Amino acid sequence: MRFKDKVAVVTGAAQGIGRATALAMGREGAKVVVADLQAEKAQSVANELQALGAEALAVEVNVANETSVKRMAKSTFERFSRADILVNVAGIYYPKASVVDLSEEDWDRTININVGSNFLCCREFVPAMRAQHSGRIISLASGIGHYGMRQFSHYAASKAAVIGFVKSLAREVGPDGITVNAICPGSANTSMPRQHRSEEEVMERLRATPLPHILEPEDIAGSILFLASDAAAFITGQSYNINSGTYMF
Repeated sequence: MRFKDKVAVVTGAAQGIGRATALAMGREGAKVVVADLQAEKAQSVANELQALGAEALAVEVNVANETSVKRMAKSTFERFSRADILVNVAGIYYPKASVVDLSEEDWDRTININVGSNFLCCREFVPAMRAQHSGRIISLASGIGHYGMRQFSHYAASKAAVIGFVKSLAREVGPDGITVNAICPGSANTSMPRQHRSEEEVMERLRATPLPHILEPEDIAGSILFLASDAAAFITGQSYNINSGTYMF
């Protein structure tokens, strides 16, 4: 088991990539903090982990709220005394809107949740990782943060910012034995992108990829677990594109 006796905090863990990551961590021996705004769903995932024989704690958290994030960290340390892995999955993808139609409220909300959550969560857990001279931080960015997307300027800007944040933090905490990396998924089979694409559009994108495979949350989770493992001890400040070859650079 790669993560025996390790404590993994996964935000956005009630569904999709976060849920797949939390379950995969538990199967590999980690004690998992299932953190999400959806308390009931988070508890359901924690129950699944416990059924697998893993220790799990469900925590309700608003990752864009400083007080809520501090409570999550406090609950983690009260239960497990440490945090070895932080996976920042929580984020939003909508609304779809052109720049001229996008409201300031929606712009701010996207930036606060997708970027602010990384700052707030890392600020709470980095000190403990520094004290133990080890840690793994993996944040979910997006390929859209590299190449942009019409009618999603707010989302692209937020994910580009996550990539920049990851690179900067990696330089700060590398001397403390902490690695920081980003995963940039392609269009995965989760609820968020499917809200904005028809089945025909999904299949059209699939036919255009070198590897005609619809990415499942478990595919992304596998890459996250690699970056959290000892095998990736000397990888930091990187952003990995997991997209079946949809774009290459």
